[in-house]
Amino acid sequence: MEEQHNKKMVIELDQSVYEEIEEYCYEENIKESELLSEIFQCFVRDTVNKMDAMRKGYTEMGRINLEICSEFDDCESEAHTHI
Repeated sequence: MEEQHNKKMVIELDQSVYEEIEEYCYEENIKESELLSEIFQCFVRDTVNKMDAMRKGYTEMGRINLEICSEFDDCESEAHTHI
């Protein structure tokens, strides 16, 4: 079984945000560190998913752009012969 290593991070929050987190954790009976860890994990996963979707979209558009360009190769060649 893999040993888990935890690291500490100190963050500064507005007083009102901290109080909301504190109240939520009290009502849900969870530790603030557990909540923040889960929030950060969700944020990172969401960001990675968005970046993957953008990469995929750019790759697909690249292929489409190449197809469009290749369709106009003959026209471009013909234009060059008239120049």
